[in-house]
Amino acid sequence: CLISSLIMFVGGALVCKYCILPFELVIILAISFFSGAFNSPQPNTNNVETTVNVEATTTPVVNNATTLEQYAQANNLSLNLWPDYMVNMFNKNPEARDFVFNYPTMKDQEFEIDLSEYANTEGIPLLMQWDQRWGYSKYGEDIIAVSGCGPTSLSMVCIGLLGDTSLDPKTIAEFSMENNYCAPGNGTFWTLMSEGAPRLGIYTEEVPLDENALKEKLEAGYPVICVVGPGDFTDGGHYMVMTDYVDGKIKINDPNSKAKTDKLWSYADIESQIENLWACSVG
Repeated sequence: CLISSLIMFVGGALVCKYCILPFELVIILAISFFSGAFNSPQPNTNNVETTVNVEATTTPVVNNATTLEQYAQANNLSLNLWPDYMVNMFNKNPEARDFVFNYPTMKDQEFEIDLSEYANTEGIPLLMQWDQRWGYSKYGEDIIAVSGCGPTSLSMVCIGLLGDTSLDPKTIAEFSMENNYCAPGNGTFWTLMSEGAPRLGIYTEEVPLDENALKEKLEAGYPVICVVGPGDFTDGGHYMVMTDYVDGKIKINDPNSKAKTDKLWSYADIESQIENLWACSVG
């Protein structure tokens, strides 16, 4: 095959349409031609080397960042991608910083919500409003992670008392918005607990703001949704679920803080912050 090509090449070079080349020059050109053919780059068939790792280019890396500025720089992102309410959340809640870091790349994703692990458990489960499965979903003018403590608290009670894991925080938030229980820019109206909860199968009864009355309900096994004002839990308003009364103190599921959930709270310490209480049962 090579000899045939050489003959064709030499023959074609000796008798050119426009010129006649010296035989020596023809030999030199032929050697150069085939030398280049033997040394020419070969196609790369190694897919591992040529395939772009899409996941590596789109998945953000924290790189031990402690500020949004560091994280944005490490991931080539603009700080403008985080709205003010996300920046405020980052500054106020260290527990939710990974959630805030991931906001630009995950806010538009659809997540599967499977809470079947709580279907046959006793007690009230702890759910966080900034869980990525629902935290990025819109609620009023914000997202559930920022102002969805009300729907998240009611969701905990619904799952705990009804065993219905389909009543997740996103579902309750949508229910709240559809029925005007959401107060855009201000969280959730109290009517979600007094009027909305019964429509979902949860009977609610207002509890007097008194430690003995609260203790009686908790010791009888009724979870109590409470709303508090500025203080230990918030600088505005905040819903939580009181789940038990232990050694003279109150166990609270705080949908915004695992650390505060792990504590026991004396009624005296939070009494001035409590604005209303609803004992919950299956109606």
